[in-house]
Amino acid sequence: MIKQVGILGAGTMGFGIVFQFALNGTKTMLCDLSEEALDIAKGKFGIYLKIFREEGYNIPISVEEVMSNITFTTKLNDLADRDFIIESISENLALKQRIFQELDVICGEQTILASNTSSLRLSEITVNVEKHKDRVMLTHFFNPAHIVPLVELLRTEETDDKVFNEVKDFLEVNNKVTIEVKKEVAGLVANRIQIALAREALSLVEDGVVSEKDLDTAIFAGPGFRFSSSGLMKIMDFGGLDIWNITIRELQSKIESSDRSYKIIDDRIEAGAFGVKSGQGFYNYPGKGLDGYVIERDTDLIKHLLSTYPSLKKQKEEANK
Repeated sequence: MIKQVGILGAGTMGFGIVFQFALNGTKTMLCDLSEEALDIAKGKFGIYLKIFREEGYNIPISVEEVMSNITFTTKLNDLADRDFIIESISENLALKQRIFQELDVICGEQTILASNTSSLRLSEITVNVEKHKDRVMLTHFFNPAHIVPLVELLRTEETDDKVFNEVKDFLEVNNKVTIEVKKEVAGLVANRIQIALAREALSLVEDGVVSEKDLDTAIFAGPGFRFSSSGLMKIMDFGGLDIWNITIRELQSKIESSDRSYKIIDDRIEAGAFGVKSGQGFYNYPGKGLDGYVIERDTDLIKHLLSTYPSLKKQKEEANK
C-alpha cells in the first residue's frame, strides 16, 4: 500500500504533484538538488492553498495539516524508504537514466519508481533498472498538475499488474483521472492530440484563413466548449457516425499533414517574444509578470475544475445546523 510518496524535481510539475498529494493527506517528500528550487516551491504552497479555499475546493484537512504532510530534501538517499517515487526532472535522457539507476540501488524492494515524462521513452529511461524492473511505470501529469485531472499511465512489459493497479487506485483516491496508454508511442495520447490540433491551427493562421484571435475563439467557443463536457467519441456518437465518416473522408486529405515549420512562431522566437514569460507572444501580457498571469490562469482553471467535478467542491452547510 502506498503511504509515503517522493517527488524528484521541484519545478512546476514537481510542485503541482506534491501539492495534489499533500492536499489529500499523503505524506510527501520533495527532493531537488537546488535549495533555491525548493525555496521557490515552498513559497507557492500558501498561495495555492488560499486560492483553493477561496474558490470553494473541499480541503478536508487544515492548512497546518497540509503543510505537515510535506518535507523537503536535497539528498536523493532520503527517498530510500518511500513507497512510490515520481521523477519529474528536466527532459534529459542520460540524467534520467542515471537517477533511475541510483534509485534502483538505494530504494527498498517495495518502492515503485515512475517517471512523469511524455517526450522520452520509458523503456530507455529504465534501461539500467534491475531490482525494481517489475515496479517501474510512467505517470504523466498535465500542467498545472494540481488542477488538471488527467494522468496518463504506461507500463513496461515487466511491470507487475498489481503495481499498475496499485498506482492507478492511489492516484484516483487522490482525485486524479487516469487512462492507460497501451503502447509506448511518442507523446503518449493527449499530447499527440494537442499537437495535431496545434499543427492545423497554426496552418490556418499562417495561411491567412483566420486571425490568431478568431482561431482561439473558434476553438474556445466551438469544439473546446463541447470538449469541456464530453469526449470526442461521444461527440461523434451524437453527431452520427455515418455523418462523421463522410466528413472525415471529405476533409482528411485537405487538412494539414506536412512536417513544416511555422514562420509565425519562428519570427516571434527570433524577436524574443516567447509568450507569457517574456511579456509577449501571440498576445501581449503587460504588467503582471509570469507569476501573476499563471495565478490568474490557475484560478480560472480551478473554477472550471469545480464546475466539471462538483464532488470536489465544498458543500454549503445545511441550514440550522
